[in-house]
Amino acid sequence: MCIKVSSSRLITNLNVEYMNNPIGIDTEQPRFSWNMVSNARGAKQLAYELTMADSERNLKQEKYMWSSGKVPSSHSVNVKYTGDKKLKPGTRYYWKVKVWDQKNNVLESKEVAYFETGLMSTDGETNWDGAQWITHDTASTDSPNVTLFRTEQELNHKPIESAQLYITSLGIYDAFINGKQVHLQKDNEKTVDEMFNPGWTDYNSYVNYQAYDVTNYLSNKRSVSLGVMVGKGWFAGRIGEIGQYNKVTGNKLALLAKMIITYKDGSKGIIVTNDSTWKSSEKSPILENDFYDGETYDANIAKEIEGWNSAKYDDSQWSNVSKIAYHGKVKGSRAAAARIEEEYTQHPIKAFKYSRIEQSINKGGESTYDFGHAVTTNLNPKSSISLKAGETLIMDMGQNMAGVPNIKVNGSKGSTVTIRYAEMLNDGRKNPSIPAGGSDGPKDTLYRKALTTAAQTDKYVLSGKGVEEYQPRFTFHGYRYMEITTDQDVKINKVEGKVITSVKEQTGAIKTSNSDVNQLFNNVLWGQRSNYLSVPTDSPQRAERVGWTGDAQLFAQTALYNYNDFPFLENYSGIMDDHNKNNNGIYGSIMPGAFVESFANKVSSGWSDTGIIIPWVLYQQTGDTTVIEKTFAQMDKYMDYVGKNGYNTELFGDWLAFQATSTVYLNTVYRAYDAQLMAKMAKAIDNKAAVEKYEDLYKTIKADFVNKYFDEKGNLLTASADNFTQSRHGYPGADNAQTGLLWALKLGLYETEQQKEKMISNLTENIKNENGIIRPGQPENTLAVGFLGVNVILPTLSDMGNDDLAYTLLLQDEMPSWLYSVKNGATTIWERWNSYSIEDSFGDSSMNSFNHYSYGAIAEWMYKYMAGISNDPENPGFQHFILQPTIDSKNRISWLDASYDSVYGKIKSKWNVQNGTFKYQATVPANTTATVILPAKSLKEVKEGEVPLTKAKGVKVIEFKDGKVICEVTSGTYKFESKVKSVSDDSELRMEMKC
Repeated sequence: MCIKVSSSRLITNLNVEYMNNPIGIDTEQPRFSWNMVSNARGAKQLAYELTMADSERNLKQEKYMWSSGKVPSSHSVNVKYTGDKKLKPGTRYYWKVKVWDQKNNVLESKEVAYFETGLMSTDGETNWDGAQWITHDTASTDSPNVTLFRTEQELNHKPIESAQLYITSLGIYDAFINGKQVHLQKDNEKTVDEMFNPGWTDYNSYVNYQAYDVTNYLSNKRSVSLGVMVGKGWFAGRIGEIGQYNKVTGNKLALLAKMIITYKDGSKGIIVTNDSTWKSSEKSPILENDFYDGETYDANIAKEIEGWNSAKYDDSQWSNVSKIAYHGKVKGSRAAAARIEEEYTQHPIKAFKYSRIEQSINKGGESTYDFGHAVTTNLNPKSSISLKAGETLIMDMGQNMAGVPNIKVNGSKGSTVTIRYAEMLNDGRKNPSIPAGGSDGPKDTLYRKALTTAAQTDKYVLSGKGVEEYQPRFTFHGYRYMEITTDQDVKINKVEGKVITSVKEQTGAIKTSNSDVNQLFNNVLWGQRSNYLSVPTDSPQRAERVGWTGDAQLFAQTALYNYNDFPFLENYSGIMDDHNKNNNGIYGSIMPGAFVESFANKVSSGWSDTGIIIPWVLYQQTGDTTVIEKTFAQMDKYMDYVGKNGYNTELFGDWLAFQATSTVYLNTVYRAYDAQLMAKMAKAIDNKAAVEKYEDLYKTIKADFVNKYFDEKGNLLTASADNFTQSRHGYPGADNAQTGLLWALKLGLYETEQQKEKMISNLTENIKNENGIIRPGQPENTLAVGFLGVNVILPTLSDMGNDDLAYTLLLQDEMPSWLYSVKNGATTIWERWNSYSIEDSFGDSSMNSFNHYSYGAIAEWMYKYMAGISNDPENPGFQHFILQPTIDSKNRISWLDASYDSVYGKIKSKWNVQNGTFKYQATVPANTTATVILPAKSLKEVKEGEVPLTKAKGVKVIEFKDGKVICEVTSGTYKFESKVKSVSDDSELRMEMKC
């Protein structure tokens, strides 16, 4: 029976600068992209025509300001504006695209797509219409907690066509128009509650501004009130103090803003910050605010100044404002804006309270726990909870996250509710194996020892006016558990956990037959959600939360599989480029500079190299060379700097590896890696001189490496060649260390096949660790890598043909392993392999984050090998890609279902293995092709649909080799089936050998 399938064909997912209908674009040549959707095999784009107009009406009437003309090309990503007319600032442009498919049929986009330019300047003056930086008139150099700014101005009594607000601050701002908080308006009538704008940059150099469409805020209004609340944020909080941003203005909080109102008759009204029409006040309900320490909010003051951001408010007692000089640049961006993401809102799964601690036996009590235990009463977390003074309420949100609570409470006026946060609860025990480990208090109390100096505490003072709602605005916390106490009796009516993140749309998904692996993947997603916050950070809970560059580079490709974070990482690439230009050609270990200022200007292998690695990863995922073109000169300066001055040899190395590789050794391999990437990127932008320069550099490094690090037996001297005995954390240095072997294999740092095979043999022995011979005290089949080996180990094992060992490492749950944390209850990725164990309690509290993302780089292998959805390094951007599903021949994982929304469309990969039969369903998006590599016993047994593979439509068989069928396929959905080696085959073979 033949069933005819309809061939739906669409042009969809129209984006500018990898964002949907963005506002505030400050590039002269914005990049357009779209997807062709079709379920017909072989569907592809032969040509396109992109047209653009300065109004939706003109676009419909074909009154274009620019048309690309019919362009014979299959490309639908990184199509740049090339019109003769220069884009105007503050202007909305509408566009559409027409595509000719493989049958010369014309497809046309249906959605209304647009983008809006920003002010198209960076000096903070051009197109700002005289807007001035303003601050509170009497502000001292001691940073105030919050400054309120306001102005009220008459509008022309004419119909309004549109209104835009352009705004930035030194500090972080919340803006209000006519009493209503300004949110980013989306086309589906939803709004986005952005947090912590203008975001984190090196304030000594530049600050971002944001643009908002505020037309809806002004409808039917005779006047407009613009109020802005500015808090400390990164600029003036404790992070900023360490980053020395106070050199900018002495920590004074400041505001720069412009509102432009366009009337339907074409006339315009302009409102700008200045010292004549604005007032300010430091009387705010927010008495304290800091990212590390939390927020204190007094609702009684809020009542006193109610209406401060609305029209007709009496501000006669407010102060004048003063102009302030800021000499940095002002750049348009919201690519990395943080937001409250309602989709991820968490609700408590458990609640209990206590008012008494039972002391331990050795302190005269009856508790069997070393630190005693809280005597708890379980409560219904979904019901209202009465809380008396002296009682402590613990709420378990069920998920570690970065964000703030939303709490509804009622009580008498002046009552203070105090909320403290933690990622874990104490288990009341000491850790006999780690002096700095163990609990910091009785069982079931908050574990806060690892917060370092962060207070992570919010306070809310009640007004006594019924049920009151509190949600902090100028801080965030890393937490799963909330502790709520009060100085007077109150009722807690409801608690939610609001997640704050900068990640954009989720683009990757993986599910398997193994629930622990599924939890691990979920933990990876949550780690990224929690730590991608304006910049890639390292931990949302302790007094750190900074842009560690080692973490950022090793996780970058995983990040781009998980979410549409091209704009986010491009924004970070700009921060790195700015750092390089301002610091003699170097990339730091932290960017922007903060936390420990000296780290920002020290060159560390694997950390500083992020300035080269992230542009490469962006190019691989998109095929777009824009970032490379922008930053190549700075990358080249960095390479020259390292060539002349070397890396710092005392810094991080393979951070937290249980078996340490020499830092000097890692300096060498990362120098080689950089040289390889620079040569490839130079080729991509047709810089022939640089190609030759870096290919020669790699050859020189390789020759020196082979001469220094191999002994006569082929062993790799990853420690002894540099007299390296232990890492910063006291872990022993070792020859043939896992990370050292992995990088040498990955980069081809060997001269003979014998050297290669010896390294493979040594790596396999090290991992298997039979009877603890190689790594005494560590279990068999465990990894011993740290940060710089974690994203290399499984891909390298698979590349050398040892998929079974890769799966064994993935599925191992003894320490150290990925599933060890899952077995111990993790809901995010930990910083340390041994952050906590049910058997031994907490690890080293001096650095013990339960919400990092670095070890989550395992997901890169899960996407590229396990699911088999891999970029093709020779054809970046996923217009051609590789599908190489990697099965577990021992059938410990029997099925997988994965997808990835690439820049060219959704790729699907779904397989299962049962009784020696491998079934694989794959979707190759329209306008793309793929190389498919399938496991099989023989070619003749492979089918696609109901026909032999060699006869399948859209399939070209290339070869059968080493148990793999390699073929090329056009776009479409395919159903492959083959016979593969199974566990039963191994059993039969063992029986034959025994007989």
